[in-house]
Amino acid sequence: MRTSYYKVMSPDGLPIAPGHCYLTRDTAEAALAEWCLRFAAQGYYAGVDERIALEDLPSRCTITERRMR
Repeated sequence: MRTSYYKVMSPDGLPIAPGHCYLTRDTAEAALAEWCLRFAAQGYYAGVDERIALEDLPSRCTITERRMR
């Protein structure tokens, strides 16, 4: 039985997919890569206090492992 899941958070501390969790780190990383592509047209991610270059965006996000209750 699975005992943990993964959440992906944007640089602003918000989940990239509210209400969604990922069962493996690999699927969380794939979701992060896909999410980052959403900002390709404008060329950057507009954070609360700054613009983040697309090449820096994945490293500014966090993937956290959480325990299931």
